Amino acid sequence: MPIKSRLTTKGFEEYLEKIARAGRNVDAAADRALLAGGEILLDGMERRVPVGEAPHDPHPGNLKAHLELMGPVQEGNFHYIDIGLGKDTDADTARYGNVQEFGSATTPAQPYVRLTLDSDMGKARKAMKAELEESGTI
Repeated sequence: MPIKSRLTTKGFEEYLEKIARAGRNVDAAADRALLAGGEILLDGMERRVPVGEAPHDPHPGNLKAHLELMGPVQEGNFHYIDIGLGKDTDADTARYGNVQEFGSATTPAQPYVRLTLDSDMGKARKAMKAELEESGTI
């Protein structure tokens, strides 16, 4: 007596469509989550960035004015944002920002990026998690 079996893909198309929709939703949710966390970190940097007075700070407030959140960007399945000095920041402002963050032989460090990451990363992660939960992604 021969043994037979049959394999069908009935309903498989619907399943694949659900997966494709979920993928698009996950991408959008990931971008919203990154923005939620990024806004907290940008706010922290803006609150902590040193705003000096002339002549030590040649352009008071210039460093703070160049802080921005860039993105979100998606490369394949990888999503990211950048927070800090924007691409259009002039070289003098970028150098001044590095001296403020890390110090120099004549200037003590006044970290605003590292301090924000140390102090606010937990809040940023919570905001990202809340956004993912709200979207039903997790």
